[in-house]
Amino acid sequence: MLSGAKGVESISGLGLMIGIKTTRPAKDILLECIQNGVLCLTAKDKVRLLPPLNIKKENLIKAIKVIIEACGKEI
Repeated sequence: MLSGAKGVESISGLGLMIGIKTTRPAKDILLECIQNGVLCLTAKDKVRLLPPLNIKKENLIKAIKVIIEACGKEI
């Protein structure tokens, strides 16, 4: 879902530990995600996701939607 989304340059990582390189500054994406209830981190120029392995599918889908919305906003 994230790969190819507007504002997403690349995805890296293994399993659920994911790094998202975006066209907007990672700090801006981080703040917007936190405001919308998705806790994430930054690492250099990427947004980092480290969800628990037992995350519920509905929570994961909601988080992805918030991230896609944050990444797709114009500067």
